[in-house]
Amino acid sequence: MTYRKTWFDYVLWAIYAGLCVMLLSYVGKHIYVFYVGTSLAKLGTFLPFPLLLCLYPGIRQISLAMRKKYHVSAHTSAMTESLAVSVSFVFGLIVRLKEGLLMASIYEASPSFEPGEYYEMAVVRAGADSPALAHGLSDLFVRCLRVVFSFLGNSMMAAMLFQIFLQMLTLLLIYLAVRKAAGRFAACTVLLLLSFSDAFIRKIYLIDPECMLLAVLAAGLCLLFVFLKAALSGKGGFGGLPGAVFLGVVLGVFCYLDCGMAILFLFLPGFFTGKMGEGGSRKRMIGSMLLILAGSAAGFLSAIGIDASVSGVGFRQGWMSWRSPYLSWGMGARTFSVIGNAYLFFAVLFLFASFLGFEFIRVRREQDFSLWLLPCIFVTPVFMFDFSIVGFGGVALFLWSVMAALGLKNAVFGGQVEVLQEKIEEINAAAEPIPAAAEPVAASVPAEPAAAAPAEKPRFIENPLPLPKKHVKREMDYDFEVAEADMHYQLEVAAGDDFDF
Repeated sequence: MTYRKTWFDYVLWAIYAGLCVMLLSYVGKHIYVFYVGTSLAKLGTFLPFPLLLCLYPGIRQISLAMRKKYHVSAHTSAMTESLAVSVSFVFGLIVRLKEGLLMASIYEASPSFEPGEYYEMAVVRAGADSPALAHGLSDLFVRCLRVVFSFLGNSMMAAMLFQIFLQMLTLLLIYLAVRKAAGRFAACTVLLLLSFSDAFIRKIYLIDPECMLLAVLAAGLCLLFVFLKAALSGKGGFGGLPGAVFLGVVLGVFCYLDCGMAILFLFLPGFFTGKMGEGGSRKRMIGSMLLILAGSAAGFLSAIGIDASVSGVGFRQGWMSWRSPYLSWGMGARTFSVIGNAYLFFAVLFLFASFLGFEFIRVRREQDFSLWLLPCIFVTPVFMFDFSIVGFGGVALFLWSVMAALGLKNAVFGGQVEVLQEKIEEINAAAEPIPAAAEPVAASVPAEPAAAAPAEKPRFIENPLPLPKKHVKREMDYDFEVAEADMHYQLEVAAGDDFDF
């Protein structure tokens, strides 16, 4: 999907460019310290920028030369996409199973390792049932994990398998959401980055709801992008007003599970900047936006009311219980927990994401990444300080992976109009020009035969069909002559003869 560039995009671009500079400086300094040493550590702060200034134009020029020379068919693109998806899911699952088995054996061999409070609350005990948690997503995670334990037994391996299942489900939902909003190349790139990223794989080590949080966010993005694309094209069904109400209710329930799901509302400006189809209407978009917001409020309040009713308390007490975990948000702050020691991976991630700073200047009216700028900017502080209840690091990793994929996509496939224009010019230059007919000379001015250049006759395209031949009159003649006495061709018929005999 493409979106119109507005004045607000320039503000977002300035903030985004500043964040890219900060993050590249951070990883550059720590790469220098980690791999070289502490001396001249400030030098590493400037190392990513010469690499960026060489890498971006190099990728652009190589891709332009390749696209001028070769053409990728739709069949080749589909086969490449199938290969990338298969490799991501198959080998990503194998890597996670290997890591899960290793970590489960470490937990079982070393009693000093504690699996965590969520694991202890989910353990199935005879005649005991843990109380409901105030945080909706945490309570849902504990209940789902308890169901897994009831089938597979109380073991660390069962908890690891549940985390692996959540991550594979998240990868599937992320692939579908990004493909709907940004295309197959960006979806495959994000899938490959998250499938083999240590920063994402190691989240299965901790038994907490962070993987479920990202799965819920990806499910919300799938619904949101499906509705957004259908509404912009003017289609009915899910893209109509009933679909807006349903989407709003779902988003409200997700916000009840965790207030961090409010980041999904930052994608709603796409209703006004998205490229309209033939059946789309701005007034209809405004109506859909209002219905989504109203449905979200209804879904959120209904979820709190249902929770309060099940708990046997009033609505006000249910509201106080819901907001109580967020009042002490500063107690469990995590600092620099997302990047960890994966400096090289995040350096590549931020380099590719920085390509969008140049692409914003190159493109004029329409772009395909403005929808992601605002959510990405809001979630970036998580790299330094994460104050969320269950951890928002996976969301930050996902959004910056999308920005990196879009940056690489625009650097490789950007400038389609220029490539097409150059191909047309090459075809016109290679074609042999047809000489124009000689201009008529005025009758009053006698032409000089010696000085006048001989006029060339215009060349016509030969008719490939056979032309009819001209009729030539011929006289019939025979070599054998018949005497006049033998020319008896009239037979006398008797009257009344009926030719029976």
